[in-house]
Order: sequence, then C-alpha cells, then structure tokens
Amino acid sequence: MDKPTNLHISEVPQDFWVWVNPSIWLVKHQITLTGSFTSAGSVGRGESNLPFIPNPEFTGDVSPFSIGVSHHYTAEYNFEINRKHYFPEYPSRLNAIYLLRSESEAMEYKERHMSHVDGRVLKKVHTVGQYAYSIHDSSWVDFLRLPHSCDEQTIHDVTHAYWQGVNVADCQLRSMGTPWTESPIIEILYLGRIDFYERKLLP
Repeated sequence: MDKPTNLHISEVPQDFWVWVNPSIWLVKHQITLTGSFTSAGSVGRGESNLPFIPNPEFTGDVSPFSIGVSHHYTAEYNFEINRKHYFPEYPSRLNAIYLLRSESEAMEYKERHMSHVDGRVLKKVHTVGQYAYSIHDSSWVDFLRLPHSCDEQTIHDVTHAYWQGVNVADCQLRSMGTPWTESPIIEILYLGRIDFYERKLLP
C-alpha cells in the first residue's frame, strides 16, 4: 500500500487562515502581544495524546443527557486511536492548530459550522520555521458526531479514511438507514508556529 501523500513537513513559508475566539484571554494575549500561536505538540511526536481513556468497568448504563457530554470526545478518541496505530507520524487532532487553506474555504467551513464559528474572527497567518501538517476532510468528523451509532468496523473505516485524506463525497455512507454525504470541507492539522499578519483582534 502506498504511503498517503497528505502529510507535509517543511520550512518553506506558507499562508493559512484560522478562526480565532477573541473572548478567550489566551487568544487575545497571543494575537495582540506576541502575534503568534504555537501548537501544543512537536513535529514527529507520535505518542497517544488522549487526556482520558475509557473506563474498563463501564456497564453501558448512561443517561441520554450524559451522552451529549461524551459524544464528541468519543469521536475524538476513535480518531486518535486510529492515528496512533496507523499514522503515528501525523499531527494529533488533540494538539494541532486547526487551519484552513484559503479565505474561501474558511467561509465554507463557517457556513457548515455556524455554531462553532459564531463570535470568532478570521485571521490570515504564515508559518515560521519547521512545521508539519496533514490535510483532511472534516466531513468525516461531522459523520462520527451525528446522533447515531456505528459499529466497530464503520468507526475504523471512517477514521482510517480521514487520516488517509479521502473525501467523504468519494464514499458511500449511511446514517440511520438513509444515504449520507457532504461536500468536502478541508482542514489542516498543523504542528509548529504561525504568526499573524495583523495583531488586531477585530477587523
């Protein structure tokens, strides 16, 4: 099997776009005072970055209200387990900076994820020094976060396709018995430092 080509390691400067939340004090500090973000992880770090692991004594009894609390983390857990086993050289979703390749793709992401982007400001950035990033269709994440259940094989196939850089639109998926697809929304998982072109938080 050929090695996926959606992983890039370089020092050549590149531009990206990022949605930032100006109401978070750390974001405000980093943009207005230092003018940069640096990812939590380093290039080439392949260990698991899971902050929590499942309880082996869990019996399966859970309130429907509690499911909402853990559902998104369960998806992230499954992505991280697949990365650790098959793509350890890739940035982890749990310590990377999430970037977008262009302003137009950033606006597409906003249209699809309005509740997540609400109140955020779009900023243009450029890379500094050595960095690593991988390219993925975030629609796979949307699929695992749907209020449905997936068997282990489906979870494996979905998370594996995400890390390989496959687009959801090129596959056949079903949710609750009906066909499901989305146009690709490409996200960049970035490890390294980015500098902001402007230190103003608001346009």
